[in-house]
Amino acid sequence: MQWAFLVLAVVAALVELNTGTFYLAAIAAAALLTTLIGFWLRGDWLIFVFLLLCASLAITVTLARRTHRSTKPLADFDIGQTVSVTAIAPLGHHLTVTYRGVNWDAVTDDASVLAPGDTAIIVRKTDKLLHLAARTGQT
Repeated sequence: MQWAFLVLAVVAALVELNTGTFYLAAIAAAALLTTLIGFWLRGDWLIFVFLLLCASLAITVTLARRTHRSTKPLADFDIGQTVSVTAIAPLGHHLTVTYRGVNWDAVTDDASVLAPGDTAIIVRKTDKLLHLAARTGQT
């Protein structure tokens, strides 16, 4: 029985080299481990061990990919872009700016005072609010 798993490991590894999928590599690894475990276990237990190893490797690969995808933040292409100040709220430090042809609410993060017509740079975004910094050369 353990020779069948050794043949499966070799065939899966060879097909893996031609296709480039990692699933066949997991099957080849599980079959090779089952072959090695076959020196201690006999009979029907090897099939159970093989299926258990395939399932555990599949779960491990799936969790690793999911964790890897969730740790990479998405790039925000709006950061660093220039906006034009169109209005200032009478009370408070809220501004109305034009960016991509749409009016946005904004605040300044660097305590700079901006007037209508000035330009600023987007530092970050929170929900629907732009956080700005004055452009170099403006106060």
